Amino acid sequence: MPFQIDVLSEDNLQDTLRILAANPLENITLIADCTQLGPWCDVNVLKEGGAIKAVFSLYEDLDFKATAFWSVSSSHLKIIMEEYADRLQDSGFVAICTGSQLEQLKKVCSSIDPIRERQMYTDPSTTLTCRCDTEPARLSRKDAEELKELYNVCGTPAWTPNALELGPFYGIRNGEDRLVSVAGVHYVTSYGAEIGNVATHPQHRRRGYAQACTKAVTQEVLKKSMLVVLHFFTDNHAAQTLYENMGFQYSLVDPVFFVKAEI
Repeated sequence: MPFQIDVLSEDNLQDTLRILAANPLENITLIADCTQLGPWCDVNVLKEGGAIKAVFSLYEDLDFKATAFWSVSSSHLKIIMEEYADRLQDSGFVAICTGSQLEQLKKVCSSIDPIRERQMYTDPSTTLTCRCDTEPARLSRKDAEELKELYNVCGTPAWTPNALELGPFYGIRNGEDRLVSVAGVHYVTSYGAEIGNVATHPQHRRRGYAQACTKAVTQEVLKKSMLVVLHFFTDNHAAQTLYENMGFQYSLVDPVFFVKAEI
């Protein structure tokens, strides 16, 4: 049966989202790439016999190549990834995968390095707790330079100033009016949002600032989204304690894997 690869467009968007939305926790990043993050993504859709068999996205607004995908099999994944070979071959790419997606990637990549991550989520039915009385302030594009400085100190690589246009960022300043803690988003869609870019200056930790910022972002995001997810590496015990104490729950697709791969 012949294969057909099309660029994501208005003609196939709704059919694509219908498939991905059947499991929003598994496909939350790819859904964002197909919608809000579309201006920075190259998304292709593979059909066989008129039915969608794979979706692959390449996000190019970071210093590294980030991908997301859904595929019914590793053979379909291999076919659709061939469309990106020229751009992925030299530098490799990263992806956040479920266990089944990781097994698919292992069959089509020449090199793969998975790091175990946890995925937690919350929704409007959950009340998050916070032990910090300090009220975070909503940030804007004018705070971009300060954010960049804080992220450089904290070692937060997956951030671009464009993220400030995607959803809320909240921060806390010290007595000298310097930004010392922040939480924000990677994307916000009606299907779900991802909290990210959470950072606190090393000299201002253990005061509950990250909790306060994360709660403020989550509360605003849940006015538009059905759920909120976040990810952290398994060995990040501070993050694990923070989010568990706030009331976030482990998702049904937990654990996931942050993968560095080459085709």
